[in-house]
Amino acid sequence: MLVELRIRNVAVIDAVTLPLTAGLNVLTGETGAGKSIIVGSLGMLLGERAASDRVRAGAEKATVEGLFDASGLPTLHEFLDQRGIDVDDGFVVLKREIGANGRSRAWINGTSVTASLLAEVGAQLVSVHGQHDSQQLIDHEHQRDLLDAFVGALPLRARVADAHGTLATLRARERELEQRRADVEKRSDYLRFVVEEIEAAALEEGELESLDHEVRKLSHAEELRALAWQAAEAIGGDDDAALTRLGAVRRALAGLTRIDEATTRWQTTFDGVVYALDELARDLQEYAENTDVDPVRLKGAELRRDLLQGLMRKYGPEVAQAREVGLLAREELDLLDGDSPELRTLTAERLRTESELAEAASELSRVR
Repeated sequence: MLVELRIRNVAVIDAVTLPLTAGLNVLTGETGAGKSIIVGSLGMLLGERAASDRVRAGAEKATVEGLFDASGLPTLHEFLDQRGIDVDDGFVVLKREIGANGRSRAWINGTSVTASLLAEVGAQLVSVHGQHDSQQLIDHEHQRDLLDAFVGALPLRARVADAHGTLATLRARERELEQRRADVEKRSDYLRFVVEEIEAAALEEGELESLDHEVRKLSHAEELRALAWQAAEAIGGDDDAALTRLGAVRRALAGLTRIDEATTRWQTTFDGVVYALDELARDLQEYAENTDVDPVRLKGAELRRDLLQGLMRKYGPEVAQAREVGLLAREELDLLDGDSPELRTLTAERLRTESELAEAASELSRVR
C-alpha cells in the first residue's frame, strides 16, 4: 500500500507531500489543478520513461519518492533480498530523479538500481487501472498472486513450489540412474567378469611385496642355506673359527687386567663382542636349518604373484585401486539387479515428495 507520495519540481509542482490512508483515497479538483501531474509522477516512480521536459522550469532536477507498506508481500521481500536490498519493518521506499539534462537515477531503500528493476518492483506494489493501463489485470500469474495474497495462501503456495522443485530433481536423478542401468546392462558380462576376477583373488594390502620376497628366498634356498652354514662355522666351528681364535685375545686381556685395573673396561667390551658373535652363530645356524628347498611352495608363490601382477596391470598399479574397480563394478551390477541403495532411497524420497505435493496442492486448491 502506498503510504506517502512526495513530489518535487515536477511540471508546475514546486513541492508536495501526499499522505494516504488505508481504504479509498480520492483526488478531486478542477481541470488543470494538477491531478494528472500526480498520476504521471507516480508513473515516473514506477519506472515509466521520463523526459527532461517533466522538470519544472528553472529547476536542476525533479524527484518523486514513495513510501510503501509491503509487510503483506513476502515474495517481494525475498525478491529484494536476492538483489541485496534490505527491507526494514516491511516498508519499501522508491525514489526517482530526473535531471534537466535528461539523465535519470533510481533508488530502492537507498540502494541505487536501474529503471527496469524499479519498474519490476513497482509492478508488485502498484496496479494502475485506466483506459490503457489494465494489462496487469489480465495477467494470469498476477491474478494468482493477488488471489493467494488475499486468502493468505502464499506460504502454502511456496510449499507446493518447493515440493515440485524437489520432485523434479528426484525424478531427474532417477532417470539418470535408469539410463545408467541401461548402460550397465550392455556391459553386464564384462562387469560380472571383473567382479568375479577381483573378488576371487581376495586381494590383501602388502601381499604382492610379501610374495616377491618369498619367491626370491625360495628361488635361492640352497645358496642361502649354504651361506648361513658357512658363516656359522666361521664364527663358532672348528679350531680355526673366530671364537676359538679369540681365546688368545681373552688371555691377553686377563693379563692386562691383573696388572692394570684401568683396562677392565676392555675386558667388558670383549665379552660383549664374544656374546654377540655367539648369538649370531646360533641365529645363522637356525636360519640354515629352517631354510628348505621346496619346489612346490615356490611354484605356488610364483603363480599367486603372477596372478596379482596381472590384476595390477589390468585394474591399477596398487591393490587399493584394483579393489576400488571391483567395488564400482559391483555397485553397477547392483543397479542392474534392482538392489541399488541409492535408487531405493531415491524412490522412497520421490514417493514421499509426491504425497506431500499432492497434499499441499489439494490444500491450495481448497483455499483458493
